[in-house]
Amino acid sequence: MLDEPVNNILKFLREQAKNYDCSVCGTNHSKSEISVLGKREGGWVVRVTCGKCETAITLLVYVGDKNAEAAGREVTAKPLAAAKALPSEVSRRPRRPPVTLDEVLDAHDLLESFNGDVRELFAPRGKVRSSTDAV
Repeated sequence: MLDEPVNNILKFLREQAKNYDCSVCGTNHSKSEISVLGKREGGWVVRVTCGKCETAITLLVYVGDKNAEAAGREVTAKPLAAAKALPSEVSRRPRRPPVTLDEVLDAHDLLESFNGDVRELFAPRGKVRSSTDAV
């Protein structure tokens, strides 16, 4: 029956959630909503929704076999979007302040008055290449 493994993994993930913080607001995931969406590639597809800012992330979680359970149960989680950082690595990054309304308005004004293509927009200053430049 699938319900028993799902309940076991949910219980285990809730125990582990206290070791991770939301990468957006910094709140500890101990009070976040955790739901199992299914299985994929031998792991559990899990959605974690922050209890404070409601940011949702979807992870592919691998739990070690029963022999590893005696040694503290090995868990590997990776964002489903194929990012390379594990949640433990993400939570250790220095926190940046949220984007302010003024910054959003400044970006809007810049884009509204910008007259060029994406290469020009994101190129380092004075280093725009054209299609005829050598690569």
